[in-house]
Amino acid sequence: MINCLSMKSTSIVLLITSLLVISLYSFSSKNKESSIVIKYTCLPCGAECDSIAYDNPGTCSHCNMKLVDRSTIVHKNIQPGNMCSLDEKNIVFLDVRTAAEFNGTAKDKFGAIKNAINIPVQELETRMNELEKYKDKEIIVYCSHSHRSPRASYMLTQNGFKKVTNMLGGMSVWKEQVKKNDCNERLYKPQ
Repeated sequence: MINCLSMKSTSIVLLITSLLVISLYSFSSKNKESSIVIKYTCLPCGAECDSIAYDNPGTCSHCNMKLVDRSTIVHKNIQPGNMCSLDEKNIVFLDVRTAAEFNGTAKDKFGAIKNAINIPVQELETRMNELEKYKDKEIIVYCSHSHRSPRASYMLTQNGFKKVTNMLGGMSVWKEQVKKNDCNERLYKPQ
């Protein structure tokens, strides 16, 4: 009888201890969750406001773009001058300008990158399936002044593309930044 009472006492002590441990763990987890601070920034627009941090979701007061969790902006950036060191055979170039800009029929002519795919940023969401076969390849995204390409880069990463890089400055700065003739011969297509 004493042995049975001793076992019941031990079981009760173990049960109470377990409940205390679970309660403490639960309280600790809730405090950790509430201490995580999310910083927001505007949906990448290529302007200086991309670096402004906000404490709450909403709209950017500078460009009126939707504010997104800063940690979701994971694409890389590259300067046009650094494009010369890339192996273009293993890269997909995505031009997100309008067809007229891409083809050289628009007023401003900045050139394009040879063998680039042209999907205007305004159509990217509905034409994302055209890029599915490149999901595991490195994609360099560009436009004319790097205002549309950051947004397109963000859209790609949000749709599961892992190797996305935005070309800073866009094609408007290509000629002043890329001075190597062999690089221009390999990559640049004048308009």
